[in-house]
Amino acid sequence: MNDMIQSDVSVRRPATMALRPPEHGSRSRSRLLTFAGVLAVIAIPLLSGNGYIVQVASLAAIGAIMAVSLGVLYGHSGQLSFAHAAFYGVGAYTTVVLHTQHGLNFFLSLLVGAGLSGAVAFVVGLPTLRLRGNYLAIATMALQLGISEVFVNAKITGGSVGIFGIVRPTIAGISLESPFAYYVLLVIAAVLVIAVAHFLVHSRVGRGLAAIREDETAAGVLGVDAIWYKVSIFTITAMIAGLAGGLFAYQLEYVSPESFNLDWSIAVLSMVIIGGKKSAIGAVLGAVIVTIVTQLLFSVGELQFLIYGLWIIVIMIFLPDGLISIWQTAGRSTARGTNL
Repeated sequence: MNDMIQSDVSVRRPATMALRPPEHGSRSRSRLLTFAGVLAVIAIPLLSGNGYIVQVASLAAIGAIMAVSLGVLYGHSGQLSFAHAAFYGVGAYTTVVLHTQHGLNFFLSLLVGAGLSGAVAFVVGLPTLRLRGNYLAIATMALQLGISEVFVNAKITGGSVGIFGIVRPTIAGISLESPFAYYVLLVIAAVLVIAVAHFLVHSRVGRGLAAIREDETAAGVLGVDAIWYKVSIFTITAMIAGLAGGLFAYQLEYVSPESFNLDWSIAVLSMVIIGGKKSAIGAVLGAVIVTIVTQLLFSVGELQFLIYGLWIIVIMIFLPDGLISIWQTAGRSTARGTNL
């Protein structure tokens, strides 16, 4: 009798296994579809030949860089910062002053702007990142308001008027005055930032941040230097924000303090929450959606912030992992269906 049971199991097991294709095949298809979708979104503005669409897409690309930087900080380390618009502004003003007033190479100016943003974040982060939760959020909000006042009153920033007449450079014989050429540069920058974010999240730093996010006290007991990790990621993401600021200045071809205020920090946070705070693709999705909605709601003025607030509340209640979670859930369901 036992021999018959064993024989029956040995016959059925291969049949059952044969009905379960490797899960990595479904994951590969999901990634391929995601990649194809991203390429389509990138290509549409170029294929449209419409200058306005390219301008909006360029703003979305800059927003994506900002959202990815804040997503790494907030989604993977649990640190909520309202100061990223300030770092964005530091990068913008530094890049413009060095390139237009001192003749420094455009890319070197971008790097110095990003570096100075990181330096400010490092100096400020050492004392403030010892705080947790709401206290950290309040401290970064105070920092944002303080730096905004510097932008308004400093002579080097042009005061409340700002700096106008910024001219985009020519690189390798290609004039970036063309909105199409500059859009391509922005897309390349966004892709590089996403790659850096992916590396950080899956590196030793990312694992340390995940431990801190779950339980900072327990992480410390396990030997994770929470302050070092928090200051490091705060500095790196501030550098990315500074890079985005420099690119933004040449997109608009002028800079003024109103572009780097608390409203922009909140807008970037909304991109992260709406798209998905733990996903780079989700952050990009949130940036695209918020940028388009901002253009559509431009005529309603301050009312758009009320709409953003209600939208964020709905997302946090029903989709705490953002809109990208719909795609991720659908992908897992498809994989399970295939494996039946």
